[in-house]
Order: sequence, then structure tokens, then C-alpha cells
Amino acid sequence: MTAIVSPEASIVRRLRGAALVALAVVLAAGAIVPTYLLLRAKPPESPAPGISAGANRISLAPGASQWRYIEIAVAEAKPPLPPLPAPARVTFDELRTSAVGAPLPGRIEKMLVRTGDRVEKGTRLFSMRSGSFAELRRDVEAAHAEAITKHRVAERVRELVGLEAAAMKEQLAAEAEAHEADLAVAASTAKLTSLKVASGGSNLFWVVAPRRGTVVDLDASPNQEVPPDRERPLMRISDLDEVLVLADVQEVDATDITRGLQVEVRTLGSVTRSGVVDQVAEVVDPTRRTVAVRVRVANKDRALRPNAMAEVVFRPSSEQKRVRIPSEAVVTDGPRRVVFLAGEGGHLDRARVTVGRERDGETEILSGLHAGERFVAKGALLLLNQIDLAD
Repeated sequence: MTAIVSPEASIVRRLRGAALVALAVVLAAGAIVPTYLLLRAKPPESPAPGISAGANRISLAPGASQWRYIEIAVAEAKPPLPPLPAPARVTFDELRTSAVGAPLPGRIEKMLVRTGDRVEKGTRLFSMRSGSFAELRRDVEAAHAEAITKHRVAERVRELVGLEAAAMKEQLAAEAEAHEADLAVAASTAKLTSLKVASGGSNLFWVVAPRRGTVVDLDASPNQEVPPDRERPLMRISDLDEVLVLADVQEVDATDITRGLQVEVRTLGSVTRSGVVDQVAEVVDPTRRTVAVRVRVANKDRALRPNAMAEVVFRPSSEQKRVRIPSEAVVTDGPRRVVFLAGEGGHLDRARVTVGRERDGETEILSGLHAGERFVAKGALLLLNQIDLAD
């Protein structure tokens, strides 16, 4: 007879069957995925054939494919690369400049010059009234009067000695006093003339130009009281027939700039002049990291005006020689700059170098590579990467 199955039992059987099917699917997937991954996995890469890398050497076999990316050249000595034009400013030469002040305390009465005026030596610049000047004049006049008196006394004593009415020692004493009076006259006169002024009256004098030149700085005006301990001069007069140009040169560009080197000075106003290096600073500016270079330039036509901006073009001597190679041959290896030297048997050795200027795709080598040595001119970065992978 047929067994009767309840609806609840039928549902349970169907659930058990679905669970068994799901378990079978999971087990099958667990077996298939590892097999798929194993089939997809690539075998480990082997080193490129024909190349071996050490700590500082790359060795390439004669037929290695890497030779297609490498170019060997011979280092040559050439004239140095020219420095970049250096920013500069025009100034006056302190050796051709004189500071003008008031030799005595007083009050400025009249000004005859302004900034930019040209003056000759001895030209009257400004006048001053000073009680000290009146005292100096009085001292000179008093010394002259005293000297006249002393000489008259000495002459009278000489007459008395001739008449045997006075002793010889009295004559000697009178003549000594007359000589001392002459010394007092000389001292007071020298003190007055050392002021290098032109007298304009009892208490008035004119300050005159100590040299020929142009008034480049003025700090004086009428009715100005001038103290005796004034720090800043009232004016400065400079001979602008020759000026100085102060250039700020990059440290790497200052290595072969020497005194006497011929240079070219250009201003923003399209004025061009030749000049001569007068001095190269022995220290580097700690803020700008530049070297101050002083250039002396003739300026008869006054085309170069003090305080004007300019640039200096340096042209190192063609007699100097430096090794120059393509910039791509020099690669950076941490804090070092290196090139690869080409040796026998396909050996390419890493060598540290000191570089100079870099211009227009070329780099100067100051040390580490000599003229006549073979080096890798192209492909140095590829070789450096091979060494890094080998480390």
C-alpha cells in the first residue's frame, strides 16, 4: 500500500536537497579557483640577458640589447661656459668721492649748489656764520700783534747791548720770546687755513669744493644749524668720469672671474660700456648666496648714472679650458653627481664628479672626468637604475 507523506515532510526533503546542491557548488568552486590562479600566474622574471650589475659597475656583453640605448663619447677640454649676466647697480667710486661738512659749528646762511651740479675745485658751495670762526680770526690777529711787539722789544735790547747798556743774556731772552711769538703766529694761521674755507667777514666763511666733480648727495639747507659732531656729511662730491658697477654673481659663476677681466656693462636704458673687474669678494653673501664683483667703467659722457640698474656680462678667458659634456650624461645619485666611465670589455663604472656651470644642454666637469677619457654620453640614467635594482 502506498505511504502517505505529509506536506511538512515534503518541504523538509526539498530543503535538504537544495542544501546538498549548494554545498557541492561551493566545493567545486574551491577547487576551480586555485587551479585558475595557478594557470594565470606568470613565472618569475629572469635578469636581462647580457647585463650584470655590481655596486659601482655595469657590465654589458658585446651583443647585449642595451647597447642600442647607450652612446659612448670621448671627453674634450673646451673654453669655459660663459656665466649668466649678473644683476648690478651703478655707484660712484669712493676713491674719487669727497665728503663735505662744516669744519666749525654754526648756521648755514646761503646755498649755491644743488644735487647734480658740477663744480670745480675751490667753487663756493655754501656760507656759514660761526662764532668759532670769529675766535680763530681773533687768535691769528692777536698772535700777529704779539709777535710785532716781541720783535720790537728784541730790537731795542740789541741796541742797548750795542751801547753796553744791557747784558747779552737779556738780548738772548728777548730774541727767544720773539721766536716763540712767531711760532704762535704760525700755529694760529695753520689752524685757520686748515679749515680750507674762504673768509667772508669776521664771523662768516664759505665752504668750498675740495675737488672737481658732481654733487651726488646733499643734506644741507639755509638756516640749518650744524653741530660740531654731525655724523652724516652735508654733501658729497664725486668725479663721475669713472664709476663703479657692483654685480651680484652666482657662486658657481664666480670661480674663474679674476681682477683685470674684461666685461661688458649694459643698463636698462640700452647703454653698453666695456669695463674691467676691479675686485672680487672673498666671501659669499650669507643671504643671497652671491659673490660681489666690482667693475670699473669709464664714464666721460655721464651715460652711466649712479643708482641705475644694470647687468654685467662676463666672458672668461679663452685660454682657460674645462671638460664639457652633455648634461644628460650627468645623473644625480642621492647627494652626488655621477657619470659612467667606459672601460675595456664592456665595463661601465660609476664615478663621482664635481660640476661647474650648466648652459644650453652642456655641463662643465671640474673634477672626476678628464679630457681624453671615454664616458657614457647617453643612457646614464638607465645604467644608474640597473645599479639601484641590483642593490
